[in-house]
Amino acid sequence: MRTRIVQMGAAIGAVAIALMVARTEAFASSKESCSTTTTDATSGPSSDGAQATCVAETNGPNGATAHAAGKDADATSEASDGSDANATAKGGDADSTSEASGGSMAVSSAKGEDSDATAESSGGSDTKATAKGSHADATAAASGGSMAVSSAKGDNSDATAEAGAGSSAQATASGTGSDAEATAEETGTDVTALATNGSTAIGSDTAAPICTRKHGGKAKVTSPMGDCD
Repeated sequence: MRTRIVQMGAAIGAVAIALMVARTEAFASSKESCSTTTTDATSGPSSDGAQATCVAETNGPNGATAHAAGKDADATSEASDGSDANATAKGGDADSTSEASGGSMAVSSAKGEDSDATAESSGGSDTKATAKGSHADATAAASGGSMAVSSAKGDNSDATAEAGAGSSAQATASGTGSDAEATAEETGTDVTALATNGSTAIGSDTAAPICTRKHGGKAKVTSPMGDCD
């Protein structure tokens, strides 16, 4: 009887070890990364579809780095003409894209199921897009020596920042269903938009601001065309 118990214990232990090994391999296979300065590089897709792509072959040296983790997660960074791009995607179907050219910098980070972050910079500009939460969406685009920063944190939150001609745009959406949009297109202008708890804030340097508060949240805009909260 004692021998049988020992044999059963050994069998259970072997099964447990096998499961641990399989689980470790599964987690290991779900992460892909690449980093390059003068060539193109791709890592993946892994067994669950994660893929990282780095493009940096045009007029280097450049810096392109990408990290992807999660089922069908996709991270792509493209840098050219002395630029730096960094993209991170974590979560099922997360998508992160950063593109920088002309001595620019672009950073994008998407964390959460079906989250999406896009950062695009050109002409000596800086962009940063951060999406965190299920279906969160953040977009930042800047050109002509401008800066754009967008942050969407919360399920179904949305933040968009666009800047040009040496301007600055910052959009922050915090909380489920929040929407913040900031657009600065005129020379040297500054536009910010903040929305929380499902509220909406839209600001630009060419149109009057819009602030709609919901669920006790905040909606605030500062812009050359006026402020609202």
